[in-house]
Amino acid sequence: MVSKQEKVLPLPKPGERNILVTSALPYVNNVPHLGNIIGSVLSADVFARFWRGRGGNVLFVGGTDEFGTTTSLRAREEGVAPQELCDKYHKIHKDVYEWFNISFDIFGRTTNDRHTEITHDIFKELWGEGLIEIRDSEQLWCEECKGFVFDRLVEGTCPECGSEEARGDQCGECDWVFDITELVEPKCKIHGGRPALRPSKHLFLKLDNHGPLLENQAKEQGEDWLVNAKEINGNSSICITRDGLDWGTPVPGRLAGFDGKVFYPWWDALLGYISITASGMEGESWRAWWRPSTPIAMKSHDDNDSSFYKPGDNTPKSDVGVRLSQFLGADNIFFHGILFPATLLPLDPPYTAPRHIASTRFLTYQGGRFSKSLGVGVFGDNAQQTGLSADVFRFFLLQSRPEGMEDTDFTWDRLVEVHNELFVGKIGKLVHKVLTDLNGVVPHSHDHINGPLLSSVGQTIKRFKGGVHKLLVQYVTQLKNSELRGGLMTTLELTCGGIALLDLVSNRVMLTDTCERQAVLEVGINLVYLVVRMLEPYIPKTVESLYEVLGVERPTGRLEKDWLGDQGPIEPGHEVGKWEEVEALFERIWPEKAKMWELKFGGKKKRKGEVLVCEEAKRRQKN
Repeated sequence: MVSKQEKVLPLPKPGERNILVTSALPYVNNVPHLGNIIGSVLSADVFARFWRGRGGNVLFVGGTDEFGTTTSLRAREEGVAPQELCDKYHKIHKDVYEWFNISFDIFGRTTNDRHTEITHDIFKELWGEGLIEIRDSEQLWCEECKGFVFDRLVEGTCPECGSEEARGDQCGECDWVFDITELVEPKCKIHGGRPALRPSKHLFLKLDNHGPLLENQAKEQGEDWLVNAKEINGNSSICITRDGLDWGTPVPGRLAGFDGKVFYPWWDALLGYISITASGMEGESWRAWWRPSTPIAMKSHDDNDSSFYKPGDNTPKSDVGVRLSQFLGADNIFFHGILFPATLLPLDPPYTAPRHIASTRFLTYQGGRFSKSLGVGVFGDNAQQTGLSADVFRFFLLQSRPEGMEDTDFTWDRLVEVHNELFVGKIGKLVHKVLTDLNGVVPHSHDHINGPLLSSVGQTIKRFKGGVHKLLVQYVTQLKNSELRGGLMTTLELTCGGIALLDLVSNRVMLTDTCERQAVLEVGINLVYLVVRMLEPYIPKTVESLYEVLGVERPTGRLEKDWLGDQGPIEPGHEVGKWEEVEALFERIWPEKAKMWELKFGGKKKRKGEVLVCEEAKRRQKN
């Protein structure tokens, strides 16, 4: 992550794939754990790296969400001012993401004047368009707090699923978003008492004027958005202000009766994507990404399809378009899929609204929840304590990414298993198999590929090459659709197929025929090159070393074009390095370490006897 002074940030260009990528802004009240990281930040990073590798014009934006009750409560717990807490945890987040090699172009925050300015500007436009209304509404008042309580200051029973751990604005179990007055048996989280209803004046964003627009957009994007779009029919408006919160973006002072009120932190945080971009770029250049005088990009999976930047109906045509892709957890779909576009699309000209939302379910820890207070789970600031590289965690998290409708679970045994069996046992095996058989130079075999000596071997290689191209196309399609775990599994499928081919052909040739052996090695080194290219978005630091041993510069362009003819991208006569140069990248993890880490990160109760177990594991490792 670099500042605008250190790097010239890209601007949208006519005729190019201009892709704006965002990862959900995490609360700044704690250290991000592995579930937070795979849910948005790491997934967005893989997507951004993938498109950069294809020559796309990408701007990747992230940051921290610093306003709201979560910050106020945590600051109270730590005995510091909210801004001091934000400064502390913003740096922690930044350091964690740098260790994980997250390639943000801009990483910012919401506690600055630029954010307030942009939030006020957008609010005033909505007001001028008649999309904001003032309404009297009932809110929860806590007598002991002597004020209104809301959102995370209130807990109770979810009106939708019956969970008894629902917050004041959303259920953490079923992700349902509701009005605070619908919460069953609410109680103040600070004092435990039951608050009473009192009238209060608030601002509401109208939805009924553009519900059909949002529904049509939701239908284009699939089931996740469609489910949330149904809520539009039952909500004519959404409250975007809060009472009694002293840490938030204030409502503009000219509105009578709104002194002391702030904007709803979730609505405010969505505008943080725009303000963070503006804070990281020079002057008004951010508008080229967020408010171009061009239509919003339409979804397309074909690089050559002009509809990738096809203008929407009733909009002027232009040569420049921007496609916004957002990465977030499943509990945030409503806010990004409904509230955000409901704010941006009705304005004239409209802001760039999301056209691609990639959400995940949740990563659990050893069958339960991550808990910083109880010391349960791996958090970003202590992942380094394991001695493992960031790429080991990246590979495991992406292989375990909860892409479907089910959560996935992190266990130390499984991390060791995935690393040893897939990363070392498959990818490492392929690299080792090829580099150890080469003598530093790719042999000349192309002239003999169709000769009589290659009768059966040559046909086997040709069939394999046809399958390679199909897998490359499948991989590209998966990553365009944000099926990141699927793309990694396709890479492993190609790797396993290559190992099987080399084993089969080697047994058949028995390394006695020079021409056939050279043909096998030429296929092998090109296969390693392709697998490395496919892994680049996933494990970038490891790939840097592998490119170096392969003797190639970091390539760009369409991956599926790399192996269409008889000749692979690495040609005969090309010099490559030795296996020993990268052997350290593929060291196995001792299974005993899983138990050590399980004790260390399993919570305070599990740490009894930790020293004895660790000493025993170390002794066994030495032996």
